[in-house]
Amino acid sequence: MTQILARALVCAGHQVKAVGIYSPGYPAPDYEIDQGVQVWRIREPKHRFGWMRARVWLYQKIVQWAIQDEIDLVEAPDYQGWVAGWPRLPIPVITRLHGSATYYASELKQRLQFGVFLTEKASLVRSNSLCSVSRYTAEKTKTLFGLERPVTILYNPVNIPETVPPFTERDPNKIVFTGTLTSKKGIISLLDAWQVIYQHNKNLALHILGKDGQAPTGENMRAYLYKRLPAEVQSSVQFYGHVSFNTLHQMLLSARVAVFPSYTEAFALAPMESMAAGCPTIYTQRVSGPELISNGINGLLVDPTDSGSIVQSILRVLSDDQFAESLGAAGRERARMFSMENILPQNETFYAQSIRNFKS
Repeated sequence: MTQILARALVCAGHQVKAVGIYSPGYPAPDYEIDQGVQVWRIREPKHRFGWMRARVWLYQKIVQWAIQDEIDLVEAPDYQGWVAGWPRLPIPVITRLHGSATYYASELKQRLQFGVFLTEKASLVRSNSLCSVSRYTAEKTKTLFGLERPVTILYNPVNIPETVPPFTERDPNKIVFTGTLTSKKGIISLLDAWQVIYQHNKNLALHILGKDGQAPTGENMRAYLYKRLPAEVQSSVQFYGHVSFNTLHQMLLSARVAVFPSYTEAFALAPMESMAAGCPTIYTQRVSGPELISNGINGLLVDPTDSGSIVQSILRVLSDDQFAESLGAAGRERARMFSMENILPQNETFYAQSIRNFKS
């Protein structure tokens, strides 16, 4: 999302600098220009408390730019509280709520180190303006941290293909999942449902695109998922790993249905990309799912804990051509609301208002 928005801001005539902390071995240069966006990568020292030193370096870089009048504002994510402890700067500090560690721990009912909570809260309190990628994430974050400040809702943007193939050209046996292979994305629930779906039609194939994650057992998720599948079902599931956006896009343009039974999200790009490609989309009924999809109209919503719900929704799309085509068309129209053409001006207005409020 950051890359998409930054590139669009540059195309609109703005100057954008992006800086972050990376591991020493991260396979990218310390500095590069990405379609006009200036990108700096600060390497975290390997020694103990290296993360703290790297945070100081990041702050010093921001201060330098601010003092030299090279930037008008700075934006940070809520995750891990990057601006906690920053003194006042001559420019406003904005935090965009993508989902903090506290947020996800609460959603997944997991324990969280109290220090992480304090750091993230301090960062939110320190920020001059707050925005959120979904209404659900905004309200949940305000409740978790006891915030009473206003939060502007700025949904994530998505690239909309100019054209998509006719629905009749879609592969009737191709089901797709895109995203990192983690429990919170609902990939385990999907694979459990797949065992039932496959029995209905053994010509079906599940295509899984996304980098490997960690399973509840500690092993690689891909290996864990294979073990859960009966031998006769394994050949119907194809793992592609991390792929280019073009490969992902082509898969969505040809699939019959894409499925994302997430347990938690902020405002996920994966289902938006699917809808933008005209692919019938099944998403989660939890968190911000209902903000994106009206169930049965421009997509379907499922309970990630209910494999039967996932099975029924997929089979419904597979068995009803007219319904599937209508979902794909309506989903694409819904995705247009989140096109850069609509979302960019909202961000520009928010940035300008944040600067005015800071100076007043």
